[in-house]
Order: sequence, then structure tokens, then C-alpha cells
Amino acid sequence: MKQFFAIIITLLVAHNASAWSGAIHSGIAAIADANLTADAKSAIDEALEGHSIIYYAHWMDDVADSETHKHTKSWHNVAITPKNVPLSAKKAAKSKVKGASNALALEGLVTAINALTNRSALTTQQVADNIRYIVSIVCDLHCPPHYIFTDTPAWSDVTYTLAGNKHTLKYSAFWEYSAIRHTFIWKTQEFVHQLSRKSPEQVAALTAGSITDWVSRNAEQYRVVLGMMESGAHFNERTFRLWNNKIYPISTEIVATAGYRLAAILNSLFDEKAPRVKTK
Repeated sequence: MKQFFAIIITLLVAHNASAWSGAIHSGIAAIADANLTADAKSAIDEALEGHSIIYYAHWMDDVADSETHKHTKSWHNVAITPKNVPLSAKKAAKSKVKGASNALALEGLVTAINALTNRSALTTQQVADNIRYIVSIVCDLHCPPHYIFTDTPAWSDVTYTLAGNKHTLKYSAFWEYSAIRHTFIWKTQEFVHQLSRKSPEQVAALTAGSITDWVSRNAEQYRVVLGMMESGAHFNERTFRLWNNKIYPISTEIVATAGYRLAAILNSLFDEKAPRVKTK
């Protein structure tokens, strides 16, 4: 446990504003890949030149500083009203809430989906890029720190003191490094084995409604999760483990949900026989 704390602090030194580590992005993409229809999988593999969506699960973060993809820097967070409704891009731009003006993940996702809906007008490269955008954005839209609640302090302000050191564990870092990996050190395909276990009826319930509905349902749940995490709390080894035991069943369910929903979007786009997923 002490070694775990040391690793966390080391990682925090280089930590940026993102959450969900590359490993968890890959796990979500693996669940989605396992739930693609044969037609969708074949079309996507061809578009990605033989690679699966898992290969590009964290791609958008890696290319954000390039000239070609710099417009995606705002496609990671979503701003949420007190009624758990996502702010439109127009209202987000006018918001005075920290980070809200650049919280355009939902708009980015809709843009990519609309582009692929009319992909006959796209180049091969554009088709591949929009698939990769969708994979990354869906992962981010199922990570609690990517939700900016306009009526409560920003997630970046929520911190926890770990026993035996003077550093703090930020809310974002908790989700990146501890929410799942503190308890389960899974490789990519183990996410599929452990979490892709829903019945068709359960999957249908998770993917019901529009993508905007999904975001609102996520926001309602993540608001509860945020309330479970009192800022300024002090942990020792035992109390941190007990507290984290309350979180990991939630975090693993979130990851499973993200995988199923990502598959639903991609199936909708690349398999004419699959149910349609609406954006709103």
C-alpha cells in the first residue's frame, strides 16, 4: 500500500488535466470491439487499415497539439446545468464557470457522428480520423472528472491528503490512477472478460435513448459520485482502501457502460441492420 502511495505521487508530478488513463481507454475500446457486429467490425478495420479501435483508444490526446487536430482540444469535457442537462456550445461559450467555455465534448462527438453519417463525401483519412474521435470522446464522456457542473466547485478543486506525505491526490488523478487500477490491474482483454457480461436486455437499457440522454443520465450519477468525495479529506492506508472499495463497483460499471455505448454508436454508423443511435 505504501508503494502504491509512492507511485501515485510520482505520477501526479507529470499529471495533466485529462482523466481515464490510456489503459482504461483501451479497456473501454476492447469492450466496444467485442460488441461490434461483424459488418461494423469489418468496415472499421478496413477504415483503420487493419487496426482495431483499441489501437487508437487514446489517440486524440496524443495528437491534440498537432496542427491538423488542434480543434479537438475542447472535445474532452462537457458542461452540465443544475438540472443535469448539457450546456449547448453557445451557452458554454458565455459561461463564467471554470472550464465550461471549452467543454465541447458532446459537440465534438456529434460533429464526428454527422461526418460519418455522410462519409461518402469524406476522404479515407477523414473517415479514420472521425472513428478515432468517436472512440476517444465516448471514453471521456464516461469519466466523472470530465463533467463540469456549473452549480458546484470544479472537479479540479477537489483534493485529498494521503497519509505520510505533503502532497494531495486530486479528483482527476484519483480517476486516472486509482478508481479501477488500485483494485484491478487488468490488461486490455481482461476488461472484456470481466465487464462485458451484460444480457441483451441490460445492454438495451444502457443504450436506450439518445446520446444527449446518456450524458444527462451520466451527469446525474456522477453528481452523486462527486458528493461521495469530500474535498480536503485525510486518508491513512486503511481508510483509503475502505473508501476506495465504495468507488470501484461504480467505476467498473461506468467502464462497461462506455464500452457498450461506444459499440452501439459504431454499429449504428457501420451496420445498416443495427439499431440507430440518435444524438438528441
